[in-house]
Amino acid sequence: MGEEVQEYLDSQSIEELADLVEVVYAILDDKNVSLQEFELIRKQKVMERGAFKEKLLLKEVIDG
Repeated sequence: MGEEVQEYLDSQSIEELADLVEVVYAILDDKNVSLQEFELIRKQKVMERGAFKEKLLLKEVIDG
């Protein structure tokens, strides 16, 4: 997966992004997780923690 991520980062190509999605699909298949189950999990996480639409990434949490 790291190689596919790097290829996408280098090219910003939609074709490389499609390759990344194929890797995710293959991992889900290997773990016997359906696309429907995956989407439910993804949507639940978005509801609980938000999405990346603002392109902001939390790098660190300092507790206390």
